Amino acid sequence: MKIIDFRLRPPTYPYKGFFFKEAVYGCCRSYDWPVSPSYVKSLEGEKGATDDEALELLYKEMDEMDIEIGLMNGRHSDKFIPPCHVEDNYLAELSKHSKGRLWGLAGVNFDKPMNDIISGIEMGVKELGMKGACMEPGLASKPMYADDEYLMPIYKTLADLNLPLLFMTGPFSGPDISYTHPLQFERVAIKFPRLPIILGHACYPYVSETIALAFRSGFTQNIYVSPDVYMFAPGGSVYAEAINWQPTRYLFASAYPFGNLKDVIERTLALPIKKELLDRYMYSNAAKLLKL
Repeated sequence: MKIIDFRLRPPTYPYKGFFFKEAVYGCCRSYDWPVSPSYVKSLEGEKGATDDEALELLYKEMDEMDIEIGLMNGRHSDKFIPPCHVEDNYLAELSKHSKGRLWGLAGVNFDKPMNDIISGIEMGVKELGMKGACMEPGLASKPMYADDEYLMPIYKTLADLNLPLLFMTGPFSGPDISYTHPLQFERVAIKFPRLPIILGHACYPYVSETIALAFRSGFTQNIYVSPDVYMFAPGGSVYAEAINWQPTRYLFASAYPFGNLKDVIERTLALPIKKELLDRYMYSNAAKLLKL
């Protein structure tokens, strides 16, 4: 079975500033799966010293689990220690290094003026080959909800470009968990029906509300839910039931390095998802979204 992983951040220096050892190891312990060998390898040297070796191990792990493409997202936030900035230029270099195995989603830096944000997205797509964009408005210097009026020009730009937008949702997407409530994302989807919206981390812990939102989006066809590792968090197994109910609205992701590729996929295959729908969840829905 071919797989597209919609949230796979490689074990290289810009990401390691955020995915520090204690966070990754702690998360993997909570899910009772080992840390990926490629991430372990990435910790052996100083800044960038083992990046190539770690990447080669990552590609091997992807091959073993039939992951055809991994989506990596740009990120700009000073809310973490140390701050994390993954630039679109770097994503383009990584994509080239991977020979097309890793695809980039442009990051949005809210510390820049809106005109610069818009031109940056357009340059990322037209010149650097970004396949869409990723936004984390709750992690901006001045946190915003997704339906903040300030953000509307970004949504219009992406809708005009007919490109998908991945939101980071979940418990750590803002100063409190109200920043992951699905209602704000529904308001954006209604206002921009031509904008494909992916909810990374599936708005956890609002599981039932997010499933209801995915069901309602059967009319607008522009909201996708990606539970990734939260499929295996308390209460997250209900997402698997929802895939059987509304199979066109869900996308697979591992959330690597917090998800071990082998364990996440093997546990996904063991979920009570109808066998005839697994391809939709793990490949076909994403392939259609990415125009493959």
